[in-house]
Amino acid sequence: MPMAIAAIVFSGLLFIPYIGWGVYTLRLRYRYHEDLPFALEGITVVAVIIFCVFEVQFMSAWMETNEVPFLFAILGLVVSGAALYGHMIVSMASQLLVDMVMPDDQRLANEPYYGPAEALERQGDYEGAAREYMVIARVFPKTPTAAIRAGDNLMKLGRPAEATPWFERALRYLDSPQHSLRIANRLFEVYYRDLEQPQEARRVLQNYLSKFPNAEYSDSVRRRLEDLESMLRGSPNV
Repeated sequence: MPMAIAAIVFSGLLFIPYIGWGVYTLRLRYRYHEDLPFALEGITVVAVIIFCVFEVQFMSAWMETNEVPFLFAILGLVVSGAALYGHMIVSMASQLLVDMVMPDDQRLANEPYYGPAEALERQGDYEGAAREYMVIARVFPKTPTAAIRAGDNLMKLGRPAEATPWFERALRYLDSPQHSLRIANRLFEVYYRDLEQPQEARRVLQNYLSKFPNAEYSDSVRRRLEDLESMLRGSPNV
């Protein structure tokens, strides 16, 4: 009996990293539009398969006389796995497909090409341009230019809520205080004026100061942050 209880507890504890890591990767994917490195995605998928096999065997032994609950438990496990980790399988399959059909050109493999996206932007097809820049940003996740341009085109379409994750992503990889300030100021305005989210606007300024505490423009950012915090303290609705 104690062994059975220990097995149940152990099985339940395994769900904590299973769900936690899945939620983290979903947030990374849909909030910041980033995927894990291919190797880490592969390790994750293998670990999820091992976890599911263990859980199925455990439930089979535990519910051997209860077929209907067992089937529902299996269904729940499959649905949760698809919801939490299905995007990784799609991402890995897409990357493998691209590797198969793209020519072996090191220049193309290491440098983003903006030609098609820029052409769409010049034609006024901001929707198409945004999609092209998003693809580039996913292929080259540490290149902030594509993320900024994706956000720019979404703003032209009047979709500030969709643009903010791309500006946030660009800020994570910008290492120039001056360039970072330009994007931080723009993101601040989007949060503050377009989305009416002053707390998020404050966070943008705080993040800039944390990253560049001694930059040439830090004093002006601090004053702006102080003014905003003073206003927030005096507002009963914030």
